[in-house]
Amino acid sequence: MPWLAFAALISILPVAFLYEKGGRVLFYYCGYFSLLGLAVELLRKNKVWLNDKRALSLLIFGGMFIFWSAIVQISPHVQNEDYYTAGKRCILSFIIITYTLHLFRTGVIEKSLAIKLSILSLTLAFIFSSAFGLYQGITSTERVVLGINRATLTAYAYSAMSLALIAVILKLQTSKIQKTCFLLVSIVSLYIIMLTQTRSAMVIHTLLLLYMSFRLFALTRNIKFIACIVVLMLTASALSYKLIEGRLDTTIQEYNAYQSGNDRTSLGSRFTMWKTGILAFEASPLGQTQYHRNQFIKDYLYAHNQPKSWALYYMNVHLHNEFIQFASLFGIAGIIALIYFFYVFIFLEYKCHRTLTPLAIAGVAILLYGLTDVVMTSVEFIVMFSVLIVILTILQTGRES
Repeated sequence: MPWLAFAALISILPVAFLYEKGGRVLFYYCGYFSLLGLAVELLRKNKVWLNDKRALSLLIFGGMFIFWSAIVQISPHVQNEDYYTAGKRCILSFIIITYTLHLFRTGVIEKSLAIKLSILSLTLAFIFSSAFGLYQGITSTERVVLGINRATLTAYAYSAMSLALIAVILKLQTSKIQKTCFLLVSIVSLYIIMLTQTRSAMVIHTLLLLYMSFRLFALTRNIKFIACIVVLMLTASALSYKLIEGRLDTTIQEYNAYQSGNDRTSLGSRFTMWKTGILAFEASPLGQTQYHRNQFIKDYLYAHNQPKSWALYYMNVHLHNEFIQFASLFGIAGIIALIYFFYVFIFLEYKCHRTLTPLAIAGVAILLYGLTDVVMTSVEFIVMFSVLIVILTILQTGRES
């Protein structure tokens, strides 16, 4: 049972970027194997840590999602706002993280082997996804979506994974191999992000790559090498010049349109959704169904002579801001759950290690992407991030032991 769970775990990331359904099936198998294994351990009265903060943060999300899904079911206005699947995956994530880290801590799976397999899983995930992204970029003029079929989510998941891999590379002993790997992963990942044409990722991923480059400079003090990285990053950006120019022009046009009172654009509708989402939270601070929140927003827009606002369409998906989305639906409890999540994956990681660990870098990326989108209710992203948690924790713990 331990090896079945671990084998499924390390297979998820390399598969999920190529074929989302395959990664999903492996995730469920891993969850069921982990549940059975955890039950065996508890029946044998072996000590199992059930209070890992990383796992608990996802368990809190899972409980909250399922609770509100139940509320929706008894509401007289049931719409497509079921968070049950996201909740189930969060709970399975808690089980997977708890069980696999238990196997690692107790030595059921040899630690050195677990570390090697974790590195292999993360490396293969990057190689497979990057190769697939380059293939899509060469054979199509559409945005790169990999096997996830949504460009924005692809950008967020790929960025978090590749940034975590770069942070792992930074932890290696300074050598030519380390520098070469850092260079290749940075440039390739930047180019793939550009091909997704996701505006927030194009900016945030670039800035975090620059931060990582400065960290590498602090280790090597090699000005020539850092200059080489900057030149190659500019080259990667130059290869995507038309894409960048197009997205920048669109952003400026949409902002100017919003300033003129027209929010019938992607950016303008987000500004409207953020404003009305905050108002919806103020009206129902303890939470509400999506139907009631959307009705509040609709009434507000009609009362303020905005019956054609695109926010009326996009709000049926989400409000394109993690904190506003959670606040407007789950109320104060949603904000607290989200704050606790980022507290665990950013603040505690930094406090314990006095540096931004690979897991903390991924957490920072998710926080920043959540400012213009909603990530943590995505059933696909939950799968990938929970696996990333286990892999990065094993690598971090193994390095310290």
